[in-house]
Amino acid sequence: MRARARARARRIGFALAGMALATGGSIMACAGIVGVEDVRLRRDSGSTADVIDEVDIVVEDTGPIPPPPPGANILEVALGAQHTCARKTDNTVKCWGDNSHSQTATVGVADGGLVVAPAAVAVTDALHIAAGQYHTCVVRKSGKVSCWGENLDGQLGNGDASGGRSATPVDAVGITDAKGIACGASFSCALRTGGGVACWGNGLGGQLGNGTKQLQPSPGPVSMLADAVAISAGESHVCAVKTDGKVVCWGDNVNGQLGTGDQFERTTPTAITSLDSMALVAAGARASCAAKKAGGVFCWGANEVGQLGSGAANPTPNPSPTAVSNVDAVALSAGRDHACAVRRGGAVACWGAGFFGQIGDGQPRAMAATPTPTPAAVSGITNAIGVVTGGNHSCSPTSTGAILCWGDNVHGEIGSGSAGDRKFSPESVLGYP
Repeated sequence: MRARARARARRIGFALAGMALATGGSIMACAGIVGVEDVRLRRDSGSTADVIDEVDIVVEDTGPIPPPPPGANILEVALGAQHTCARKTDNTVKCWGDNSHSQTATVGVADGGLVVAPAAVAVTDALHIAAGQYHTCVVRKSGKVSCWGENLDGQLGNGDASGGRSATPVDAVGITDAKGIACGASFSCALRTGGGVACWGNGLGGQLGNGTKQLQPSPGPVSMLADAVAISAGESHVCAVKTDGKVVCWGDNVNGQLGTGDQFERTTPTAITSLDSMALVAAGARASCAAKKAGGVFCWGANEVGQLGSGAANPTPNPSPTAVSNVDAVALSAGRDHACAVRRGGAVACWGAGFFGQIGDGQPRAMAATPTPTPAAVSGITNAIGVVTGGNHSCSPTSTGAILCWGDNVHGEIGSGSAGDRKFSPESVLGYP
């Protein structure tokens, strides 16, 4: 039996957001050593400002509220190597964790300090947020992209190649039409309104997609890509979903993370011919995953700790997509050496490395090399609207406005008010809701 539940936008935070991937990655998803933001395909509403006053949600009488529909303006979380940021539905931003590279942009915290509870960033108009290894970027209502943190490789996009950093947001040069953002380890990419993609920063692995391997401190177009609807950045590679449901990837491929069946790098987008009808993509550090519109998940790349979720870890990379068992994903994220998905209904499952607690199943693992090669249920989460993975930690925003995080907390990246111990089960971030 089904019941109709009505919820006000300001309570659950629904709003039209154009064609985008929801949460942290919105149309994006940083990954790997970065923090791949959860990715979800959205249909283009023709506006990024319209707010839905009231929405209908169909729920089972005894079941949890499902993830929000495509196009929803929901709480977004972005994870870096050792820091975390969140964009609330009122467009404000807070960050916490390691600030050694100014990546939390928090006022009054010197470089080298730890921010153990969420602290405000000087941004009040953010539509989407993404985090790299030591930097963070947002898409603003104006279509501009602003970034802060480490800029050694030009990953802030402001044209400065002097190797400094910024503790305050600076604008990426020439971007006024962004609708999504993705951050790799030391580079960034923006999804533009027309379907084009621009990237900047470190290009050593070909991850800028422009046919070269040069550092580029200002945004430049990705070659041969004009119909992207979603992007996700890993350590040194990028993947995108196109309007036809195909996936293309470019950049470093030493571990087969491009899914092309080989281990040769690509400096321009290359199609994964075995995949079609895809909705989500998540690029991790050395592996990548994607989900079909029907929910089935496929992963490829490095697999020594089971980050492909295929049931068996293997030190030999798998450069072709392989199915992940028992996951019907509505949101997906890949981190340094682990990946997570939101199942239909709001439960979360993770696989891969778990020594720091990043699997979230409550089970300590004795060694860093202990694999979790099949999806394991994250403890106590039944209402996730997204999931995000970082270096060695993970987070899920929920339908009640809470943020739950688990994993490494040595730098305070869990946001629970202290730093130190690993967290093997989810803990609430202070101040959410």
